Amino acid sequence: MPLLDLQKLTSGLSRTWARFLRDWDRSLRAGNYPQTTRYNYLLAAAQLGR
Repeated sequence: MPLLDLQKLTSGLSRTWARFLRDWDRSLRAGNYPQTTRYNYLLAAAQLGR
């Protein structure tokens, strides 16, 4: 099971926040950020959105 599961991470968020996190994850992947860093960044943003 991969560390970063965007489906679980974005559950309970508004559609706008979920789209923002998906787009941000895409740009982080393009920047070759490690999966653990992406997870930590996206988790913090999801918690802020909640």
